[in-house]
Amino acid sequence: MRIRGIGHRGYPVKYPENTMASFQAAVQLNFTHIELDVHLSKDGIPVVMHDHTIDRMTDGKGEIRSYTLEELRTFKVKNAEVIPTLEEVLLFAKDRVTVSIELKNPKLYHDFEERVLSVIKRTNMLNQVYIISFNQQSLKRLRKLSKTIEIGLLVNKFKRPHFRLIEKLHANYVAVNYNGVKESYIKKCEALGVQLVVWTVNTIEQMNYFQQFPSVLVTTDDLEKFMTINNQQNKTKELETVHG
Repeated sequence: MRIRGIGHRGYPVKYPENTMASFQAAVQLNFTHIELDVHLSKDGIPVVMHDHTIDRMTDGKGEIRSYTLEELRTFKVKNAEVIPTLEEVLLFAKDRVTVSIELKNPKLYHDFEERVLSVIKRTNMLNQVYIISFNQQSLKRLRKLSKTIEIGLLVNKFKRPHFRLIEKLHANYVAVNYNGVKESYIKKCEALGVQLVVWTVNTIEQMNYFQQFPSVLVTTDDLEKFMTINNQQNKTKELETVHG
């Protein structure tokens, strides 16, 4: 049975985040979605990493945009992995899992949206991805570039004006910090047919809370813990049905 949830940067509790090993683990655990972060190399190639620098995750230093892809490949992520390109991850994910792509720091990069969209089209993954960003201008640009690409707002706190923006952008998703969403907004998203995503849900208490809202797509770092909670809830529902 597939686990309806999002592996945040893959499975970072056990593997280096945003690496092929991390994404492979999430797919092997049968999650329906993975989430990743994208920047551009010096030669304009979309690469997968959370920070705009390589300092935290690799044995190198400096901004991603200062290095060509070939140069970035020489650095090791946590002494084991290499920095993947968006294209590599999408080709791996094809027909296996839906991919949430976060555009990081769009102001740092020229033609960022066009380059990411080009990779998505080239890999024939338009129907298996959606793009999120905190940067509303970036989302507006994406919507101008493509009427069909699925996009979503990324916000720390869900506020009423966001519904107007969702409508204006023809957004399909809204991704919210788990602390920043009201129950009434969950219901409104259901009514509008907008997929609400919450991040990053890592405690048993948080996981149990969101189990009561099946429409909400939960993002987690701790995939196996989420699976355990999910399975427990399913068994409880089955028993209630049998004895109901």
